Amino acid sequence: MKRAIAAVFIACSLVITGCATTQSGPGTAGASSDYVKELQAKITSLETDLNRQRDENYVLRKKLEEYNRGAVRMPNAGEIQTALKNAGFFKGVIDGKIGSQTKEAVRKFQEANGLNPDGNVGSKTWALLSKYLKQ
Repeated sequence: MKRAIAAVFIACSLVITGCATTQSGPGTAGASSDYVKELQAKITSLETDLNRQRDENYVLRKKLEEYNRGAVRMPNAGEIQTALKNAGFFKGVIDGKIGSQTKEAVRKFQEANGLNPDGNVGSKTWALLSKYLKQ
């Protein structure tokens, strides 16, 4: 009984490891050749996908670079006050703090330029106001 169990165990081990199912000889050449062709086709497909993704990555990077070149950098409080002062809308001291005087100056600037006078310097307001920063 022990020998039969041992024989079954060895047979199962050989099947699991592939030793018992590996064939050799002239009848297996076609199967191996088909398997190699299948692997080569998979590799070609993966390489094609990789190249397509690289191309897409390149296009997206260029779009991002283009977007970043046109992006508006948001200012700090001192820059806002300086630009408002240069534009003639801020009469206070440039202290780098957004207080009531600065908010009121922003509102007046927005009204004068056809923007929503909310007192906040968003991208549209800064796109117009930034022109006065270097005067």
